Parts: sequence; C-alpha cells; structure tokens
Amino acid sequence: MINAVRAAIFCQIALLLYHQVTTLFDFYPFNGARHFERKQRLAECSVNGLLMILAPIGFGFQIRALMIFGLVYYFLLFAIELVIWWVPYLITPTGRGRSIYNWLLACATSNFGKGDTLTHWRKIHERLYRGTLTVLPDRGRGIVPNVEHLVLHVWTLITAIVTTAAWRAGV
Repeated sequence: MINAVRAAIFCQIALLLYHQVTTLFDFYPFNGARHFERKQRLAECSVNGLLMILAPIGFGFQIRALMIFGLVYYFLLFAIELVIWWVPYLITPTGRGRSIYNWLLACATSNFGKGDTLTHWRKIHERLYRGTLTVLPDRGRGIVPNVEHLVLHVWTLITAIVTTAAWRAGV
C-alpha cells in the first residue's frame, strides 16, 4: 500500500513538474513555449499547477476529498488531451459530430468564441507548434501531436492508472 501511494505521488509530481517546465521554458524545437506570451504561460502554469498539486497533497496527507479529486482529475485531463490533440489528428468530424466535437473542444480549451472551434484550434496549433518535433506522420488535418505532448499524454495516462492503483490498494 505504501509503495503504491509513493508511486502515485511520484507520478503526480513528475507530471506537474513536466507540465510546468515545458510551459514556462523554451526548449524549441521540443516545445512551442516561445510562441506564447509570458502572461499566457503564467496563466496556464497557475491554473494547471493549482489543479495538479491537489492530488499529491491528498495522497501525501491522506485527505480523502483530494484523493478522490485526483482519481477523477487525471482521467478527465487525459480525456481533454484526447479531444484537443487526438480527435483532430485521427479524424475530421463532420455534420452533427462536428457540432458535438466543437462543443467539447470549446469546453476543453475554454474557447467559446464565434465560428468553428476546430478551425480556430488549427490556426492556433499552426502558430504555436509549427516546427516543433514530431514523430507521427502529418495526416493532412492540420493537427499533429508533437513529442512534447506525446510525452505529456503518456505520462497523464500512466499517472491516472497509478493513482487508481494506489486508491484500490486501500489507501
């Protein structure tokens, strides 16, 4: 049980640190931080840092509410990452599916402006992530998850699984 909790806390803190470092610092061509304004980077670090620190505090101090938050949060975060990066990489939603996808993408990115949310996200992606390292082929849809985000997504999923395992181990 103690090893499961330690593993969960390690994964949670590693994810937090990875996110904060890759958001704040320019490692081009690994990330696109240079294309964000300082104010944008600080806002993203503040909001996500606050959300990401809650689970390790919960598991570290056995605060049940924060532990439950972590159980939900990491899977929700992974779902958001899928909506933002993987749906537009793998498919181009059309018809009613496009409307539903645009709503999900708007919620995931907090972009509730007028117009097609996916088209807007493609423009943002081009501006922020063009030229960053990718290992996946360009499928002609305008969104290709770069290496920075591949690592983030895999680590988010690992963290979700390890957090769940720690919870199930009887924390």
